[in-house]
Amino acid sequence: MEFFIYEYFLKPILSNGWFNPINSIVYGIILVAAVYLVFKLLKKMNIKIDRYFLYSILPFILWAAGTRVLHDAAFAGVLTGQVGEFYALPIFPTPGSYLITFLVALVTLLISLVIQRYSKLPYWKAMVSIGIVLNVINFVLIPRIDFIPMFMILGLTAVWGAIFFGIHKISFTSTKLKRLKDIFTKENVGLLTAHMHDASATFVAMTFFGYLEQHPLPRMLIEMTNPGAMFALKLVVMIPVLYAIDKYAEDGQFKTFLKIVILILGLAPGLRDMIRLMVAV
Repeated sequence: MEFFIYEYFLKPILSNGWFNPINSIVYGIILVAAVYLVFKLLKKMNIKIDRYFLYSILPFILWAAGTRVLHDAAFAGVLTGQVGEFYALPIFPTPGSYLITFLVALVTLLISLVIQRYSKLPYWKAMVSIGIVLNVINFVLIPRIDFIPMFMILGLTAVWGAIFFGIHKISFTSTKLKRLKDIFTKENVGLLTAHMHDASATFVAMTFFGYLEQHPLPRMLIEMTNPGAMFALKLVVMIPVLYAIDKYAEDGQFKTFLKIVILILGLAPGLRDMIRLMVAV
């Protein structure tokens, strides 16, 4: 049992977050349970899952990505000193990064609710303000930045976003494309674009900078074909998932929450990969 835990869970974490089929399945199960429990917690706290809730957590998605890159920099020996020693701790790779971000966001939410109670400032504005401060701290700590990888990734992402938006416009002007209209809503176009940002970051990292894919299924597909397989994989997975959420999620707030989770799962790793390339670690 000790060998099993070390080989499939501890060793990947100590290797800076590599994934295998075993830990991927376990983390997936934990994610499903966590999504349900967090939604229930937010309902008990009377937090409405709407665009303002989305605004409140966006800075923490970026903060999570930046914090993960600080660990990458410390792991690579680029970030040194006491700060480097702290960020080199194995608490930052998955699942630690998600747990830390959740706890930081939850504490910030509680503080923001207190601020809202005793002032006229909405909780989401307080959360955004605190999140911005945390991101500024990360930006100061990041050792170096090269903007070329960012332009490459954002350029590819913009192409995919334009394609999805074009499909959205065409589907809304033709009565024969109702199924496409149901899938390529403005909301879903944004989510698909976020996941294509993740795929674009992977494609650029592997094609031009010699990086490797950490997740087992994409790694297998890329080895069989090329890094462009990430785009096809995202489409094959995301389109049915979004269609199922729109069709079968009856609770409007739960549907919105699921889509926010989908956004996080695409945007967070995509931002991490992009910032990591910018830092060259």
